[in-house]
Amino acid sequence: MRDPVWTLLWCAAFLALAVVPDQKILRWKLLAAEAGVGAVLLSVLASWLSAAGAAWLRTPLDLPVALYAAGGIFFYALSPERGASALELNRILFSAATFFAASQTIPRLKRPARVAGLWTASAALLGVYALLQTRGGFWVLAVPELERPIATFGNPIFFAAYLAASFAVALSMTRSASAASKVFFGVCAALIAAGLLTTQTRASVVGLGAALAAGAVLLGQGRARWAALFGALALGAAAAWWFRDRQWTHGLIWRDTVALWLSRPWLGCGLGRFHIEFPEYATAALRALWPEQKVIINYAHNEYLQVLAETGIVGFALLANLVVAALIAFRRTLRLDGAGGPLAAGLALAAAALLAQNLFSPDLRFGVSAFLAFFCLGSALGLSAEPSLRESPLPEFPGRYGLAALGAAALLAWGSLAAQPMLAQRRLSRQPGFHVQPSQELSEALRILEERLRAEPGNADLAESLAFAYAKEKSWDLAMDRFELAARLAPARPGPLNNLGNIQYSLGNLPRAIAYWERSVVVAPDQIDAHLNLGKALYETGKLKESSSHLQAVLRQDPANEKAQILLKKMIE
Repeated sequence: MRDPVWTLLWCAAFLALAVVPDQKILRWKLLAAEAGVGAVLLSVLASWLSAAGAAWLRTPLDLPVALYAAGGIFFYALSPERGASALELNRILFSAATFFAASQTIPRLKRPARVAGLWTASAALLGVYALLQTRGGFWVLAVPELERPIATFGNPIFFAAYLAASFAVALSMTRSASAASKVFFGVCAALIAAGLLTTQTRASVVGLGAALAAGAVLLGQGRARWAALFGALALGAAAAWWFRDRQWTHGLIWRDTVALWLSRPWLGCGLGRFHIEFPEYATAALRALWPEQKVIINYAHNEYLQVLAETGIVGFALLANLVVAALIAFRRTLRLDGAGGPLAAGLALAAAALLAQNLFSPDLRFGVSAFLAFFCLGSALGLSAEPSLRESPLPEFPGRYGLAALGAAALLAWGSLAAQPMLAQRRLSRQPGFHVQPSQELSEALRILEERLRAEPGNADLAESLAFAYAKEKSWDLAMDRFELAARLAPARPGPLNNLGNIQYSLGNLPRAIAYWERSVVVAPDQIDAHLNLGKALYETGKLKESSSHLQAVLRQDPANEKAQILLKKMIE
């Protein structure tokens, strides 16, 4: 029963990857992929419990991927601000989970090409949708018109990475034995390629061209090899001409990223903290093009360079070890006529394309692209390994039951981490609003409070309560006057200062709001509201490092604070 369940789960995951719309913060598409991988891993653990002869399918990348995941946990533990590092830790663990889910199931399927067929058919339909988006629809069919189509991916870069990997798989599968399969995958490849060109994403085209060139050398024979290699080079030349008028600022970002790395060469500036630390190292030339107050430079646009900056030589070595081990394994085992056949070759080319394009883009930082890369790595290496080298019985200690329990615990911990942004957003959306409409009851309450304050002019509690009531009905001048009075009467009380900052923020006076909140934090350093307000205001002014420090102060006291979690996530989106 394992085969149909695994086939169904992977087909569902790839269908969801195509049709589920992306959305900032919640990232429904990523959540769907994470849920699919989690379900596959749960079924693998269940299979260990039900099969006395359960075995592990070995690949040359098992240890490098495990070290990569362990490195993520290590650098998360070292991070000075774990709230800022949690998202990157989740991506690394998700990548490892995807690799092992694929390596343990795809090679065991009787017809893994079914998964590839649904994947590439979905991608082909999105290629058609991309063509429609460039025109705003066709005939009676109207769709949003975009210069650079995004389909369901929310961003042309995400979409292009998906199409590049899909094209590599579809193209390789045209070497299938069945004539019907050749036609099906050929049509899919053509539609995917057309969609890819509409995204105008340079890194994906370059990455795909590099992968195809490498594939031509490794897999081709005689004239076919040279024809494929020439085609890949021609694609690169055409891409260079097509994008000749596009602005190129990557070189400036790379130069300043090297400066950031050199400041802390061994262990880096902290996992997932590039966008926080980078502004201090951005030169005047880069700031002139991308002003700090208007644009956040979230990524180095070179994944390997960004890993070097965030985790230093140690972290870079873990990623480089993984990439090099994959390339060596592909070179040794990959053959169109070998184990795994065209599907293994296509998956390997897809993984190579994604890894190559990350020399010019931050695609692996996006969970969907990481899912594709590690799925392809796990599946390709599992399929291409010789059958005699694949299976290794589970160790007697802790045994299949113990390993299943450990795996379930690890899966639960990762699932909890992955679900945090969604849960935080849901909790935040349920919070009631602060302001109310003016009413006769509220006016009467204000009159009574004013009379009491006149009778007791030194009562700070009355002044603050009255100010709070005025603020609820947006009577800002009166509210500020009473909050100022409360602050004078009770200078050790942080609330009035914090609320004065809130009013100034509502009126659009950000510098005065920040000044009030900073005074409030001086009075009460452990105050969550003022730290949270400063985190939001400093984020809006482009001061990410200062913002992150205040948000981290919130999370140290309240790890589940949804507003701090959402703001930290917004910094990289």
